[in-house]
Amino acid sequence: MRVTAEQIKIFGDYAHRYFGDDAGLWLFGSRVDDRKKGGDYDFLVETSLCDANEIIERKIELLTRLQGTAQFEDEKIDVIVKRRSADFEMPIYQVAMLEGVRL
Repeated sequence: MRVTAEQIKIFGDYAHRYFGDDAGLWLFGSRVDDRKKGGDYDFLVETSLCDANEIIERKIELLTRLQGTAQFEDEKIDVIVKRRSADFEMPIYQVAMLEGVRL
């Protein structure tokens, strides 16, 4: 993986702060492949939260906090949030969970 242990810890700490201790976390995309270069950070957060407005607010807070750290400053970060209670599955969820790395 092309992500540091410190970046994983920071992401995990903030993701759990905003989405709960039971949040599932994955890194997926090009950063999972050591042979690739560059690329943004693609994260999936699976949460028990249900309210769409609350999820959006927390996602914005998470991204703001991450980009305020030295480890993620000026980096492109994508966070996808999956509700456990959702009635549908977007294809990106399966890609992230099957091809990504659980953090």
